[in-house]
Amino acid sequence: MSNIITLMDQLLDDSFHPFNVYGKRKSNYSPALNVAEYKDSYKVSVAIPGIDSDKVKVEIRDNILNISYQHEDTKKDQEEEILREEYSYFSFSRSVALPKDVDQSSVKASSKKGMLYITINKIPESKPTIIQIEKHD
Repeated sequence: MSNIITLMDQLLDDSFHPFNVYGKRKSNYSPALNVAEYKDSYKVSVAIPGIDSDKVKVEIRDNILNISYQHEDTKKDQEEEILREEYSYFSFSRSVALPKDVDQSSVKASSKKGMLYITINKIPESKPTIIQIEKHD
């Protein structure tokens, strides 16, 4: 119940006060993502339109996949003073718990047209080793 109250407070606050004290629009951006399981791998696709994928950090540790982006606010003109800025720069971090059968050393990421694609191979199932019994008669 407290989550609903917190969400309503945030919604009302953002509706009546969408700009912070400096005139910048507040942003709570969290990119949408999908996780799919295949026979030999897991594939994660993340919508990151308008974000330079070179600045996105993909990390996996203890079967937790973390995808993050940190915008660095830089002024282009030292004499420029922004009085109101309605488009926002944002940062985000998304974490996804992965199953135990992931091969953490096999993570590959690529991007295309505003989408980030991450492939994580599964650890091959171990097959039983058949041991021959030697006879000593």
